[in-house]
Amino acid sequence: MKNPGVRYGILGGVVVVFYFLILYFAKKELLLSPLLQWASMAAYILFMYRAAMEDCAENGAARDFRVILRTPFVAFLLINLFYWLFYYSLHLADPALLQMETLAQIQYMKKELEAGTGDPQQANQLREQIQYLENSGMSLPAGHVFLRMGFGALGGFALSAGIAAIMRSK
Repeated sequence: MKNPGVRYGILGGVVVVFYFLILYFAKKELLLSPLLQWASMAAYILFMYRAAMEDCAENGAARDFRVILRTPFVAFLLINLFYWLFYYSLHLADPALLQMETLAQIQYMKKELEAGTGDPQQANQLREQIQYLENSGMSLPAGHVFLRMGFGALGGFALSAGIAAIMRSK
C-alpha cells in the first residue's frame, strides 16, 4: 500500500482490536474500565504519528497544513472503524456484555442517588432510568454506534491537527 494513512490505519485497527480481544479473553469486566478504554488511544496516536511522519518524509513538511492533516486523520478514521465494527460485533456475539454494562450503569446510578443529587427532579429522572434499565435492559442499535463513531471523528480531527502542527514545526 502506498498511502501511509491507509496502511497505518489498517495496522492500527488490527492492533486495537487485538488489544481489546486480549482484555475480553482475560476478563470481560476489563472492557468496562475507562482507564483501559482510554489506554487504547496510545495505539491510535502512535499509528497516526507514524503515518504522518512517513507522509512528511516522502512529500515534505512544507505543504499546506490541511494536506499534512489528511494522512493522520485517514489513519484515525480507519482505526476507529475497526474498533467500532469490533465493538458492535462483540456485543452481537456476546449478549452478556450488555447485561454486564446494564448492571454497571444501574449500580452507578444508585450510587448517585445515595450520594444525593441535590435536585429532586434529577433524582426522579435517575429513579426512572434505573427502573427502565431494570425492566428493559440496555440495547446497542447500529445507529448509536455510528453516532459514537462520528463523535469520535471530531476528537480524531483534533488529534490529527495536533500531529500536523508537530510535523509542520519540525
